[in-house]
Amino acid sequence: MAWDTALAQAIKGTSRAALAGQPQPWYRAEVVQVTPKLIFAIADKEFKFDSSTGLIMTATAKSKTWKVGMQAAAILQGSELLVLDAL
Repeated sequence: MAWDTALAQAIKGTSRAALAGQPQPWYRAEVVQVTPKLIFAIADKEFKFDSSTGLIMTATAKSKTWKVGMQAAAILQGSELLVLDAL
């Protein structure tokens, strides 16, 4: 539980940095495909990520049963998207 609190506080801190003119630290990712691969998209579905193209998931996110249209909080770092949890 303490790890979840620390992660939430880190996200909150980076969100404040974004308000100060820095790049957006997190994104609202949407599930656009479930089978044969789970694919998340960000930025109006312009960028898509799956396990072979830089999709990384926390244990919490990985344990979810994802369906097309579901949304998640995600962090974009370089060419990798870290999905944190469902929104």
